[in-house]
Amino acid sequence: MTDEKAFTRRFVLRAAAGAAGAAAATSMTNSAFASFAGEQWSARRPAGGGRVKIEWDEWAVPTIVGRNEFDVTYGVGYVQARANAREVLDIYGRARGAAAARWGSAYVADDRFTVQLGLKAQTDVWLRAQKPQTLARIKAFCEGFNAACAENTALGGDRREILPVTPRDIIGHVVRVFARFTTIDGEGLAFPPEQFAGSVGSNGWAVSGRRSSTGHAMLVINPHLVWRGYQRFFEMRTRHPGRDFHGAALLGLPWQNMGYSPAVGWGHTVNPIPNMSVYDLKLSGNRYVHNGRQRELQVTEHRIEVRGAEPVTVLERRSVHGPVVTAPDGVDVAVRIAGVLHHPATSALEGWWRLSTATSVQELFKIHDRTPLPLFNMIAADARGSIGALYCGTPPVREHGDFDDSRRRLPGDDPKWLWDRVHPASKMPRVINPESGWVQNCNETPWFYTHPPLPARDWPAAIAPSADQVDDLRPVASRTWLKAQRTITPESLLGLKFTKRALLADVVLDELLAAASAEADLQDAVRVLADWDRHAHHDSKGYLLFYLWSILNVTAIGDRTLFRHVAEPGAVPAGLADPAAAVRTLRAAKAVLLGARAPLDASVGQVVSLGEGRDAIPGDGGSGVVGILKSFEISPAAGGFTKVLGDTWVSLVQFRPGGRTSAQSVLVYGNTTEPGAPASKSQYAVWAADRLR
Repeated sequence: MTDEKAFTRRFVLRAAAGAAGAAAATSMTNSAFASFAGEQWSARRPAGGGRVKIEWDEWAVPTIVGRNEFDVTYGVGYVQARANAREVLDIYGRARGAAAARWGSAYVADDRFTVQLGLKAQTDVWLRAQKPQTLARIKAFCEGFNAACAENTALGGDRREILPVTPRDIIGHVVRVFARFTTIDGEGLAFPPEQFAGSVGSNGWAVSGRRSSTGHAMLVINPHLVWRGYQRFFEMRTRHPGRDFHGAALLGLPWQNMGYSPAVGWGHTVNPIPNMSVYDLKLSGNRYVHNGRQRELQVTEHRIEVRGAEPVTVLERRSVHGPVVTAPDGVDVAVRIAGVLHHPATSALEGWWRLSTATSVQELFKIHDRTPLPLFNMIAADARGSIGALYCGTPPVREHGDFDDSRRRLPGDDPKWLWDRVHPASKMPRVINPESGWVQNCNETPWFYTHPPLPARDWPAAIAPSADQVDDLRPVASRTWLKAQRTITPESLLGLKFTKRALLADVVLDELLAAASAEADLQDAVRVLADWDRHAHHDSKGYLLFYLWSILNVTAIGDRTLFRHVAEPGAVPAGLADPAAAVRTLRAAKAVLLGARAPLDASVGQVVSLGEGRDAIPGDGGSGVVGILKSFEISPAAGGFTKVLGDTWVSLVQFRPGGRTSAQSVLVYGNTTEPGAPASKSQYAVWAADRLR
C-alpha cells in the first residue's frame, strides 16, 4: 500500500516496495535495477519545470528520470542533498575560500591554498567561460539541492549556513578539484607531499570484442581515491530522452565524471601529465631576477578570519611565472599550472556531459579534443566492440629539456624555462583497437596502454615519463597477466581487478628470508614471512610485516634500485640488489609493527575494519606498492592503523549492441553519509568478498 505525504514546493514522497515497471522502461539492464526495494519519489521543478522521478534501489543508488537535461540535473542536486548534504556543503565552503571563518582553524590550510593560488579570481575566469546551456544545467542542479534543503531543514546540519548554493559554488569546486589533483607533489617541490600520493590514481581495463570470450567489448572502471571530501564519489543513473547514463560523480558535481550508457563507457585514472612547473626564484625580500632584470612580486595581503581564534594573514604573491608559495623546505617558489591557472581547460565540466552522449570510442575522443580535461587517462569501450585509451590534458609546450624537468625546480631567472603555450588535446597519445585486443592503465606512462608499447617518438616530447620510468608494480602485474591470456572472460577480467597477490613478494621474498635467516633477532619475522601466503586477504597472516618493509623501501622500489636485475621496461624485476640493507629494513619494519601494538603476524583484517558497529567486517585488499590490484591503503597511526584510500567505484560493463549492455558495480563505502538519507544495504561486504552488486 502506498503512503503519500505532502511537502512544500509540491514534493511528493512515495514509500513503496519495488518498482518493476522502472526496470522494464529502459533498454539497458543492470543487476542493481532488477528490483527497486527502496523508495520512490517524484518532484516537479518550479517555474513550469517538468516532473522528475527519483527511484532509490536497495543500495541507495538513485535513478533520476526527467523529460529533459534540466529536469535530470535538478534531480541530481536534489538527491545529492538528501544523501550527502553536509559533505557537499563542506566541500563548497572550502571552495569559497572562507571556511575557517565559519568552521575554525582546521580549515585554515584550505583557505591559504585558495588565497595563494588565486583560486577565487580563477573561479571567476572559469565561470565567465561557461556556455549558457552549461550554466542552465548547473543552475537546475543548484535549484534541486536548495529545494531539498528547504524541504528538510535538518539536511546539512552545521554546514547549512552557506546555503543557498549557486553556480559559482559548483565552478569553484571544479577549479579546486583540478587544482588539488594537479598539485599532488610527491617530491615536495612546492607543496607538502601527501602520503600515498602515488597511490591516488586508479586502474582501468578494456577488452575488445575480438579478444573477449563474449564476442563483445568489456570495460572495468576502477578509480581508487581517498574515501572522503572532494575525492568521494556518488553513484547515480540519469535518464531523459536522448541520454541514459549510469556512473559516478565526485561529490558536489552536477553530473557523472565516468560511467556507461548502452552505447559507450569510460573510466579515468590519474595520469602523470606534467602540468605544473616549479621555479626557484631566489627572492630577496619581494624582489627576484628574471631575464637579467630585477622584478618586484605582486603582493596582495589577505586576512583569513578564523572562528574561535585570531585571524591569519596570508600573502598572495605573484611573479611572471605565476603564484608564489613557500615549499615544505622553506624555499619560496613560483608555480605555473597548465589547464587550471594558465590556459585553463574551462570546458572540462561540459566535456563530461558531452562524453555521456557519445555513441562510440572514436566519438568520445573527438569530444575530448574539443572540450578537454586538464588531466586523467581515459579507458573506454563501446557496444560496437571497440576499445581505446587516451592521455587527457593540454600540457605545456616545453622548448627545452625533457619530462624530468617537471620533477625538479627550474631556474626562475632564465626565460628559456618559462613556457607560454600548451599542446592541443588532439595531439595527446591515444590508441583505438590495438592488435593486442586490450588496453589498460594503472597510472603509469601512456606508452604502456597496450602491447607492444606505443612509440613515444610519435607524440610530443616531454609530456609523459619514458617507458623505463614505470615506478609502480601495478602496471607490471596488469600487463603481465593480460599478455598471457588468449581469450579473456568477464570472470577472469574481474579476477584481475581483485588480485590480492603481492607481486613484490614473488620477486624478493625468498632472497630476503635467506639473508635474514642468520639474524637471531629476526627469527620470528622470518617464520612469519615464510608462512605468509603472499596475499592480502583479510586473514593473510604476515601481510602487514611485508607491507611495512615495502613502505620503508618505497623509494628504492620506485627507482628500481631495490632490485638486482631489471629487464626490459615494464617487465618483472628480479632479486635484491643489497640483501644486507633489506635485512636492516626488515628489522625496522618489525619495530614499526610492534610499536603499533599489532602482532608480528598481523593480517590487514586484524588491524582495520570496514563499516561500523554490528555491520563492521575485517579489512581486505592491499597496497599498490607491492603490486596488488585490489587497492586498500592503510597507514600506521597512534596505537594502530588507519584507512587512507582504496577502491571506490568498481564497475564491470559488458557491452552488447541493440541496447543490451549490462553492468555490475559496487561503491565500496556506500552512497550516503547524511542522517536520514534513504536506507541502504552496506556494500563493504560485497567488495570484501571480491564481488559486485
